[in-house]
Amino acid sequence: MAAREEISLNDIPVMPPVDLERVEETLRTRYWCWILRTPGDGPLQLLDLLKEKLPHIAPDSWPERFDFGGVYVNGLEARCDIALPLPARVEYYEPKFDIASAREQFSPFTEDYILFHDEAVAVVYKPPHLSSMPAKEQRHFSLKASLERLLKRTIHMPSRLDISAQGLIAVSTSPDAHAGLQRAFEKRLVHKTYRFASHALAPWTERLVTYAIAPSPDHPVLRLASTTDGQSAQTEIQFSHSSTSDGTPVCVYTARPITGRTHQIRVHAAASGLSLMGDNFYGGIRAPYLHLVSSHISFPHPISASEISVALPESLSPEWVWEKNHPET
Repeated sequence: MAAREEISLNDIPVMPPVDLERVEETLRTRYWCWILRTPGDGPLQLLDLLKEKLPHIAPDSWPERFDFGGVYVNGLEARCDIALPLPARVEYYEPKFDIASAREQFSPFTEDYILFHDEAVAVVYKPPHLSSMPAKEQRHFSLKASLERLLKRTIHMPSRLDISAQGLIAVSTSPDAHAGLQRAFEKRLVHKTYRFASHALAPWTERLVTYAIAPSPDHPVLRLASTTDGQSAQTEIQFSHSSTSDGTPVCVYTARPITGRTHQIRVHAAASGLSLMGDNFYGGIRAPYLHLVSSHISFPHPISASEISVALPESLSPEWVWEKNHPET
């Protein structure tokens, strides 16, 4: 195997052009924000303001919308009508779908997705189209909420996956284990392996990508690779095998993030000319879903210190993830 290529300080990342229309198509909500500084800036009751500013929304739907989530006043979630203080920053994340049928928008989580569980920790499969945590725009549909309903206890989730990604997540299920699992992540004792698919074949076999991850000036949800700004980030990317996804030829790569920044694998792959299939944020070829899978995780048990190692079973994996006759190592 060829020696691993490393990014030189002279290498300048080249991110794909941002398609803002495609980004907005992907987002599930429309964002609204109003700032009131004086009584003349608008109604001083939250519900009156929302009805005035958003006349396209049925007035009688607001009780249901408050319960669903997404309304904030000065950064705090509002679950009912309140008198607005001054100054007031009012935000609303309006779902682009009918909230009466919201369950159809989010993948269900079932008990079969719990792949390892003892009294302290669990390793579970997160399906695509399910938030890891309750989101700004809604509080009911998430992996955390689903798992807490099944286990009937509060869980702690030190790491998460993008809503579009799928695969393994480790959580602690006991208060005695919360701090230990958190420390394992902070000390980089948790080792995660991902598989992603791209239409592009890299001119190298293995590469350590060290571009920093910075906010994008083009859109608040996006990130970009940088050599001058942002948080330090490192990802090992290695070519794995060739495959097909729904009849489309793809190149499959193994990614091992050393740090854990927002969109890190997606940004580092895109900056390396390997935009993920289905990545609507970072120039991927259009596909029914984002081709990013957390396929293996290992970490020391927060109580016993024994090694926990879990691989995603093929039954929960897209077919392109695994090279035939070559199990995950």
